[in-house]
Amino acid sequence: MGKLIMVVESGIPVIPFEQSLLLRREHEIIRISTGEEALMHLKTASVDLLISDERLSDMDAADLAARVRDLSNCGSVSIMILGTPSAASPTNGANLFLPKPVVGRDFEEACKKLLSVESRKEVRLLVYVQVQGYLQSNLFLCNSVNLSASGILLLTARRLKKGETVLLQITLPREREKIRVTGEVVRDAQEVGSRLNAYGVRFTVINPEDQERIRKFIYEESRGR
Repeated sequence: MGKLIMVVESGIPVIPFEQSLLLRREHEIIRISTGEEALMHLKTASVDLLISDERLSDMDAADLAARVRDLSNCGSVSIMILGTPSAASPTNGANLFLPKPVVGRDFEEACKKLLSVESRKEVRLLVYVQVQGYLQSNLFLCNSVNLSASGILLLTARRLKKGETVLLQITLPREREKIRVTGEVVRDAQEVGSRLNAYGVRFTVINPEDQERIRKFIYEESRGR
């Protein structure tokens, strides 16, 4: 079934014509010219993916993303921001920042990822937090590259394999009580530039209260608390 994609752009189209045609073959696209107009539509429309230029005529895309997350019916909307490579990647509720000019394959892969149900569940925050990991009761130290309420991207010297189950103790800034979760290694994140090993871990067992603590932390950090 096709998804509903909202494109917010002021003036010059942010998506190349060829890519726009490819999306329209499987999905419905609506084009909006201002952030305020997008917010009005989002209050009633069930949008699956919001693609926005970094600078709109009435607000920055980062501000738009933050306001979208404040809407009660937009918790699962994926948000992609397209901007200049030199721009700082916004974290105010956006799922992905893609540099312009848009490259066909990169854009297609990003859209596929953000339109998949599992990847749209939670907002990710680029953040460093301390993590203790256990694999078959053996301790290994690591830290996060990004964090969401459904998973974490880890950096560690330990070698892990896809499909392995790990136990994690996550320490959020300004909090003493650790968050304990069970997770599955779902990917080897080779795109992370580091001498350490990077792995994506999906949470399989997490206390609902701890999950809400992570959501609150991400929301407050993205709002610049």
